[in-house]
Amino acid sequence: MRALVDSTRTPPERTELRARLTRHWEVLCALLGAPRPPDPVLPNAVPPDPVSPDAVSPDAVESPSTTGLPNAGTSPDAAGLPGAAGEVGAWLVAAGFTDPDALRRTVAVLGEGFAGVDAARMAEVLGALAAGYAAATRDRAAAELDEARAAHEQTAAELDQARAARDRVAAERDQARAAREQAAAERDEARAALVGVRRELRDSEARFQQVFASTGVGIAVFELDGSVREVNPALRRMLGGDDAIPARLFESGELAALRTAWTSSEQAVARVERQFTGPLGDPVWTNATLSLVLDADGRPAQRVAVVEDVTEQRVLRDYLRHQALHDVLTGLPNRQSFLPRLEEALNKPGSITLCYLDVDSVAIVNDGLGYEAGDELLRVVARRLRDVVAEENATVARIGGDEFVVLIEDTPDTPSISALADAIDRELSEPVYLSGHGVGVSAGMGFVRTSAREPDAMTLLRQAHSTLRRAESGGKGQWGIYDAGEDARDRTRLALIATMPGALENGEIAIDYRPLEPAGGGTPVAFAARLRWDEAEFGVVDHEACLDFADTLGLSGHLGEWLLEEACAFAAAEGVPVAVRLSADQSRDPDLAAVVADALRRSGLPAERLWLSLDSGCLASGLDVVEDNLTTLADMGVRRLLHGFTCALPELALVSAQALHGVELAATPDEPPARQALAALLPLLKSTGALVVGDAPGTDLVLRR
Repeated sequence: MRALVDSTRTPPERTELRARLTRHWEVLCALLGAPRPPDPVLPNAVPPDPVSPDAVSPDAVESPSTTGLPNAGTSPDAAGLPGAAGEVGAWLVAAGFTDPDALRRTVAVLGEGFAGVDAARMAEVLGALAAGYAAATRDRAAAELDEARAAHEQTAAELDQARAARDRVAAERDQARAAREQAAAERDEARAALVGVRRELRDSEARFQQVFASTGVGIAVFELDGSVREVNPALRRMLGGDDAIPARLFESGELAALRTAWTSSEQAVARVERQFTGPLGDPVWTNATLSLVLDADGRPAQRVAVVEDVTEQRVLRDYLRHQALHDVLTGLPNRQSFLPRLEEALNKPGSITLCYLDVDSVAIVNDGLGYEAGDELLRVVARRLRDVVAEENATVARIGGDEFVVLIEDTPDTPSISALADAIDRELSEPVYLSGHGVGVSAGMGFVRTSAREPDAMTLLRQAHSTLRRAESGGKGQWGIYDAGEDARDRTRLALIATMPGALENGEIAIDYRPLEPAGGGTPVAFAARLRWDEAEFGVVDHEACLDFADTLGLSGHLGEWLLEEACAFAAAEGVPVAVRLSADQSRDPDLAAVVADALRRSGLPAERLWLSLDSGCLASGLDVVEDNLTTLADMGVRRLLHGFTCALPELALVSAQALHGVELAATPDEPPARQALAALLPLLKSTGALVVGDAPGTDLVLRR
């Protein structure tokens, strides 16, 4: 007992434990029905397992009254004996007496202490105590096992957490190592990049210096204030400066112009065309590219001008521009240059005079003396025209092969149109000596003088040209003044002529077949094919006008082929002769026989049923060709006639020489001498065997309307 008590840690704990052991001892005495020894001693008791004061809970040392044990001095019945003894055994375990020899020694102490007690009762009490001790030990072992298992699981969880923490630390360590390695790699890369940048910078600087020194383009480096810092050798050669101070290469005005170009430009790079002064003081035209150089922080650091010498290109451009706007032969303004000047003059107050001039005999000089002589003739005409209007505010231009125009902005001293025409005619009539030959020059002229602002340049030029053409219809060297009425009539006629191809293509031109009857009446001997064009605005255009329009437009070949094919087809279908009247151009066409032969072949018409009438008016200019055509047609068997017959001697000779089938008289004047002459010549014509067609008395055939 004393040893058990002395094994506690603190005096209060020993006192409390002693008191509880004493109470349990008294319980055992009561259970065994033995008197309580005055001082129970446990000489061989084994100290309990060291436990903390909290290990022995108050429940484990409760008084017998709270545990169901019998109080001291109370004799328990036999039924409650095992339970009470078991509680004592359980308390021993709860109190920490769990040494392997604790139960044996406890039983030995109890057996020695209660030696005089009934053996059976003693055995029952000790068995119950041992059973309670064993059960408590088992429960305590199970609890400790559960605690150990929980502790193990907690330890395993903590171990997993520690392992996870270790893995996390290892991962973080790996990440830190990777970060260090990446940082080292980036540092090495940055160091290598820096080395490369420095090398590239040195190489770039070396390349710039090489280009700066060896390029053929001038380069100048300027400070931000516009002062010259450095120039390369090419710019020194371009501007001719040997001075060591770069700023002296430029004139003050040139530097000011560059500064202005820099400040006025809103772009980082500006391109300007500038004129500088060359080595000999001559102008040097350049294309300058002005740029701003930034430092590493993006702030302006310097200005650079790259200067390219384009003087030759400028000269060539000016030359080409002059060539494009001027006549190469005479140096006068051409049509493209003249029209804007005419527009400008029309927009000014006051009147202007425009002369459209066509030089005669240029084609003759070209064919007779050669094109070099013709070119020289045109140069002389240009020079003389300039001399005529030298005192006027005038422009002379060449707008065609042998066509010139003279524009005069009138002043009070400007001569009249007739005086101006006489002055031009006198100046041009002076002989021009070409290759030792004196050549006379004349020109047709058309004048327009106007102060109106309504016509534009093209309209005014057309009016002058149409006036020239009307003047030339009266012969060479004529001049005329613009007449609005005549111009309107000519324009209507020309507009009608211009639309003739479309009318022919669209079937608007028809053919009327009118009978040729004996003058005294009777059955028609043939039918005359006559063209008729019903034009909506102009009215009816007859056969003669259609032929004239076709010759004017150059449509006579196409129109003649169509007329012959249609007429021959009509005659073949009707079985009658057909008379076809040709235009002047058709009459002297060298291919006329082939056209006629093709029309006859296509229609199947016998040649003798085709009466083909040629224009006698073309005999004066193409007698040989007309005679050849008449001869060939005679060999083909075609009946040949002449229309527009005036009984002139060449016509009479041709009728006799070619044995023509007939003639169609021109309109006879009403004057008696003309009628008497015709009446006298008709028997002579008939004596040749030719039929005479006309409305005059004594003719053989009459064309019915």
